[in-house]
Amino acid sequence: MRLILSLLFLATMPLLSQEIQFSLPIQGTIGKDYYLVNHVDLDTSTGSVKDYMCGVQTYDGHQGTDFVLRSFRQMDSGVSVIAAADGVVTAVVDSLFDRQKRSVKDRGFGNYVAIEHRSGFVSYYAHLRKNSASVRVGDTVRRGRRLGLVGSSGNSEDPHVHFEVWQRVDPFAGNCSKNASLWKSQPVYSDGFVLIDHDVTSWPPTLDTLRERPPRQTMFGLSDSTITFWSLQQGVLPTDEIAIEWFTPDNTSWFLYRTTAGIRSQYFYFWSYIQRPERAGTWTLQYSVNGVVKLRDTIQVAGSVQVPIEPDSEVRIVVRQGTITVEDVLRRPATIEIYDSIGRLLQKNVGDHLQWRVSQPVYCVVIVGNRRFVLPLLTD
Repeated sequence: MRLILSLLFLATMPLLSQEIQFSLPIQGTIGKDYYLVNHVDLDTSTGSVKDYMCGVQTYDGHQGTDFVLRSFRQMDSGVSVIAAADGVVTAVVDSLFDRQKRSVKDRGFGNYVAIEHRSGFVSYYAHLRKNSASVRVGDTVRRGRRLGLVGSSGNSEDPHVHFEVWQRVDPFAGNCSKNASLWKSQPVYSDGFVLIDHDVTSWPPTLDTLRERPPRQTMFGLSDSTITFWSLQQGVLPTDEIAIEWFTPDNTSWFLYRTTAGIRSQYFYFWSYIQRPERAGTWTLQYSVNGVVKLRDTIQVAGSVQVPIEPDSEVRIVVRQGTITVEDVLRRPATIEIYDSIGRLLQKNVGDHLQWRVSQPVYCVVIVGNRRFVLPLLTD
């Protein structure tokens, strides 16, 4: 899946000797908190691509490096974009809409920060969240200084930061790059399959719903007509065979869905749903790629009763007059979250109650200890 393409034109400049080393421009750990999905396209011809290792982890004409988050829910939690090296801020745009989900080339960088470094290098940090910039033009910044937050403004489909370097298009060194690395510690090149995220929900999904990341559901009652397994992965090839198999409580294969990916993608969503089974108990799902099991998970299917508002003898959840109250006999810490119809987190509180202040809430997620309860929001 494409993420972004800068509109800024890269001027032709002589390559300078290496006098700078960049750190990664985003908070967290690569492969855990964020994922590198697109490199610079070094193939100057139209219709073909080549990354710095002679692979295809890029798209036609891409001039930067994309570091992507798992979901808009993670974006909402606040992930910092940081200065990759010392320099002076030369441009800040901070006022544009930051939840784009469709690629429109004319939107360009959206919200961004530009930093000029020694020897004339300039780094760009694009698609930031609206009103998140923490620097101004003329500020001198040190490596690691927070510049803003990851967003999805401009020409963007998913929350990520696009990092671009001028005077040298690609900061990576490899088999198809004649440049020395500009990274202080260059990330390892990986073109294998990676399962980024996955979950189970009763919500009929759309691509936009999955981008928001719907809340997890482990118990399914009579009010749930379908059960959906979804996943987000990296390094998918057109010939990859993807399969999801469901097993009954006695571990008998009940339903198998198998398909071919059909495309090459570095950011690939897959989902499959079943009708809620009649049989109660613990059901198992198994997700495989090319015959290799990538995960197994379990869900609970209720028999003659719906998912209870009072989930068990220890936890009682009361929804009344716009307030959610959690009563736990063990007095464990509780987290309460409410979501809208597309799975977007509207409000969250750590404590035993939450009074919602938003319109049209749909679902509530309550986490107590290692238990998670999903229930519709009921009003008097």
